[in-house]
Amino acid sequence: MHRRAFTIVEVMLTIALLIVIFAFTFPDFGSEMRRRSLLESSDRLRSLIVMAHSEAMRTGLRYRIFFPGTPDPLDRHAREEIDVPFQTLQPIIMRQVDPLNNPETYGNFDGAWKNQPILQDGTRCVALRPGKPTFETSSHSPIAGTSITEEQAVFVPLTFNPDGTCNWVHMVITDLPYDVKLEPQHVSHILNVIVDGRTGQAWVQRALRVEEVEVIEKKKASPILYVDFTRPDLITEDNILEIHVRQEGAFGGRGGRQ
Repeated sequence: MHRRAFTIVEVMLTIALLIVIFAFTFPDFGSEMRRRSLLESSDRLRSLIVMAHSEAMRTGLRYRIFFPGTPDPLDRHAREEIDVPFQTLQPIIMRQVDPLNNPETYGNFDGAWKNQPILQDGTRCVALRPGKPTFETSSHSPIAGTSITEEQAVFVPLTFNPDGTCNWVHMVITDLPYDVKLEPQHVSHILNVIVDGRTGQAWVQRALRVEEVEVIEKKKASPILYVDFTRPDLITEDNILEIHVRQEGAFGGRGGRQ
């Protein structure tokens, strides 16, 4: 039996129909793929932190993680803020060269674990700030905390000591462009990689909406979760009690990573 072949027009119409169906079924597919890449970057960054922490304790040397352009912490005349990169820049890791005679001198070293790309293409570190994130609110933004649209930001090095301690820091990474107009739904596209200075433990928290900070303050809780929390779900008075209370009133969601 003779079978009629499809014409070029029929094939093109079928492809166009499939594209339309896909667009309506997965309208945020591109955004979700970028978010997955951002989560992968945060996981890799945390793995780098864990390795540096472990190696500092194993070797008895200080290890330091920083981003290109970070001012020398010993330079009193260095600027506190540097230009925020518009493209993906990889973190740099060094260790003490001569801890006895020159304890503040750091240099490169061999190690396959430190030479892998950490941040995925399109992901930027827009700040590496000392201390815990404050999640301060502003009438100019629906998202609390460090702004990702400023041209300059604070960058400090993260230094691990042989006893396992380090300086408290939080790294702000995002897959959003520098000129984005921030909307509440962007919270899951801004992640804080927080490092506890007492233990070297690291976890990842998404940014908080201004209204979420208001709920947290009303409940007298802390915005520092001490566990991963990246779900984009809105925190409200109705569901905040479902989030387990942790140390010092901090709270964290079970299964926070999605």
